[in-house]
Amino acid sequence: MASRAAKRPAATAAGTSLADELAVVAAAPLDQLRSRFRALYRVPAPESLSRDLIARLVAHRLQEQRLGKLDPNLAGQIDRLDRHGGGQTPRRRLKPGTVLVREHGGVLHEVMVVPGGFAWNGETHASLSVIARRITGTSWNGPRFFGLRPAQKAPVPDVAGAQEASDA
Repeated sequence: MASRAAKRPAATAAGTSLADELAVVAAAPLDQLRSRFRALYRVPAPESLSRDLIARLVAHRLQEQRLGKLDPNLAGQIDRLDRHGGGQTPRRRLKPGTVLVREHGGVLHEVMVVPGGFAWNGETHASLSVIARRITGTSWNGPRFFGLRPAQKAPVPDVAGAQEASDA
């Protein structure tokens, strides 16, 4: 496998460094950027793109040509993270003073975020799950109970696999 340094020539055949070329792109007028975009991408730049975005795309392609593309494995990992949010929903940071409201069994429950946890019915609790359990009498994910996280989707059953198993 070629080293990264081998992919990184200091200058083009014209003798300009990548940094110099990027400086030219940053200062280029829109018509020159559109022309450069067409030469690099082999399609005209969409009319809706701003000058700044066209310049960024041109700069990206120049860097890609000089330094090489992302490793296919890394590109795949980034794509999966982008599509699936890394397998997790970002956690919300609740500021003290935030009030969470949930109706359950015809009763309106208000929980206030306090520095030591969550205040409900005159008591402070370390987690929302403890409060949800006390409200419902069953085990609950507290953030889900109070609407801070979506319910997880149930896996779709493999109907074909189930059919094959029942035929066996």
